[in-house]
Amino acid sequence: MDNPFWDYSLAVYARDGVADALLALQDEFGLDVNMLLYAAWLAERGLQLDAAHLIPLETRVATWREQVIHPLRRLRRQWRDYPEAAALREGLKALELEAEQSQQALMWEHFCTAIALPEAPGMLRHNLRLVAATGASRPGWGEAALEPLLRALHP
Repeated sequence: MDNPFWDYSLAVYARDGVADALLALQDEFGLDVNMLLYAAWLAERGLQLDAAHLIPLETRVATWREQVIHPLRRLRRQWRDYPEAAALREGLKALELEAEQSQQALMWEHFCTAIALPEAPGMLRHNLRLVAATGASRPGWGEAALEPLLRALHP
């Protein structure tokens, strides 16, 4: 399936500082990297994310993330201290990436079938803030936490 969102995600994730900023938000506040990338992708397309679009999207992917992606990630991270499991860990990493791609396919389908989002330039901060405010599962999130990602996306 052709998925411009996945193509964007691969390209932007490879930029200096983006992966580190995304993973910090994931690890510190429980934010979903795919949702943050989605917010950035929409902003790059000149679209303003709103709660009416985001909440059904979150509902659509939540079970997949909790039942598939998170268990793979936890197991992969648990095996860091076992050098003899390095090859197995790489296999888990590949499965986790495939699961992330599947989540993004669900997100792309949602984008294609949802009511069109309003066009509005300069929505990166707004879109990221909405995703963070909606999706942070750990306390202490604040807008300043988005700054490293904003800088990495727009150096």
